[in-house]
Parts: sequence; structure tokens; C-alpha cells
Amino acid sequence: MLEINSSSKIDADQRYTESKDLIQKKDKYSNFCFKNFIKVVENSYTKKDLIPLMLVECMDKENRIRMTLEEMSIKFDYPKTSLSTLFTKLKKRDFLKRVRNGEYMINPAISYKGSKPERNYLMEIYNSL
Repeated sequence: MLEINSSSKIDADQRYTESKDLIQKKDKYSNFCFKNFIKVVENSYTKKDLIPLMLVECMDKENRIRMTLEEMSIKFDYPKTSLSTLFTKLKKRDFLKRVRNGEYMINPAISYKGSKPERNYLMEIYNSL
């Protein structure tokens, strides 16, 4: 569900009715399909710029990407050495952490799949890495 100010919802008669302002709580998140977003913007950005979105699209419910750099290089059609350099930058910016060889975890404060309690649990795990 995409949360926006002055949002509308469809009532039983399929008419739009004004709902209350949804942006009142802290930690609001929006959901969107990364795969479709990447398709829409792929000609507007460099491949390097899209790699973080591709990583989010590949993560599982535990915020893990279970692929080696070589496997990701093939999947993303991006040079392994450049991907390694980019991962170093993403780690320094706290976008992801290396769990072990072939396994990375994306920061749940940036993106996660699941409920808020699941996010909190993932944050504990991520911060302990």
C-alpha cells in the first residue's frame, strides 16, 4: 500500500471517498514493485545506479541475498570487479553487510519484507553483524 497525504479509498460503490491524512505516525513506509520500477527507469540511469534496487529486489524475507559476487555479476550483467568496488561503498554507507561468503544482508532500515515486528527482529540481527 502506498501511503500519501490526502489519500483516497474506493468504497463499496467503487466511488472514491476522502480518507483521513495517513501521514501522522513515525516510520512510514511505501511498498512498490522493484522489478517494474527498474524496467521503467533502466534507460534513465546507469547500471551502477540500479544495482542497489536490483539487490533489494533479490533479497529474501530475511533481507538476505544468497549469491556470490560472481553469480550477481552474471545476473546483473555487470563486471565482478566493479561490483566488488560498489559493494565496498555500499557497506561503508551501511546499505548492506556481508554475513559470509555468498551471503549479504540489506539494512532493514532501508528496505524489508514483512511486518514491523519482523523488521525490528531483522534490525537486531543486522546490528549484531
